[in-house]
Amino acid sequence: MTGVLTMSVEVELGWGVHDMPKDDHLSDDGTPERAYLERLLSATERCGVPMSFDIVGHLLLDRCRGTHEGPYEPGWYDADPGTGVEEDPLFYAPDMADRILASRVDHELCTHTFSHLLCRRAAEGLVDVELERVQDLHGALDGPVTSFVPPRHSQPENHVLRRNGIRTARYAKTRESSSRLGRFWELTAAPHPQWEPRVVDGVLETYCTTYPSLTARSLPVGQRERSHPAFRPFPLDLRKRVHLFYLIRSTRRAIESGTALHLWCHLFDLSNAHQFEVLDAYLEYLSTVPEDELRIRTMRDLPEELVVE
Repeated sequence: MTGVLTMSVEVELGWGVHDMPKDDHLSDDGTPERAYLERLLSATERCGVPMSFDIVGHLLLDRCRGTHEGPYEPGWYDADPGTGVEEDPLFYAPDMADRILASRVDHELCTHTFSHLLCRRAAEGLVDVELERVQDLHGALDGPVTSFVPPRHSQPENHVLRRNGIRTARYAKTRESSSRLGRFWELTAAPHPQWEPRVVDGVLETYCTTYPSLTARSLPVGQRERSHPAFRPFPLDLRKRVHLFYLIRSTRRAIESGTALHLWCHLFDLSNAHQFEVLDAYLEYLSTVPEDELRIRTMRDLPEELVVE
């Protein structure tokens, strides 16, 4: 059979934690994240592999005043520095968007809302404001945006997406085990769950895990020097081999079953040598898989690629 693979990477930088205390997974100035974005794009160009990059709309600005109109809750923009990319590169990153769009591979720049909005708890009118704003920004940059990834899997109503031009949305499903051993297995060696995409209220829903699957929880994440204590007893090289096996086996299952596979991570997840080594090896593997076995498509292309009920 023929499988369909989609890979999406969330580009959020400081906006991913602007409403919470900053964690140590993120750098102070976005330099490592930019460096690994460049390495990732170079690898995708070498291997001919397209990806969807889900970018927070505010990062498309080169500068702002730090305030934005809309029915936001008090304090929502307290972290917005009101400066520009040179002063605060964690909150402005038009250079990253430009590099993605300049790639020799036809990557997609889709939306992760304008301000990393948690859509489920937001009023529909506020979701409209965010999507209208990103449509204006994308329209001036690369044309209308048609794909959407909700921050922290906080899912909006599909009819709100549809009226704002969104055709494809990536939503998370869970198959979490109730036991610690089962959860450990899911995050390491268990195959990726298989979920068929569906059209719901006029929007094609493509499904992913709640946890990043393109990168590994068993390896150091972002700028953290060490992985979670549960994984440390196992040799680092073994953990890398296990995750590469997970990625390849999940891909082979998608090919054999014809079920679409969606793998994802944050940009900060992959921004260290351990994670990138595995991802780079996986991209090399994908470059060897014939198109008649596996079609690698962005979220933008899925509505035309998939026949769903």
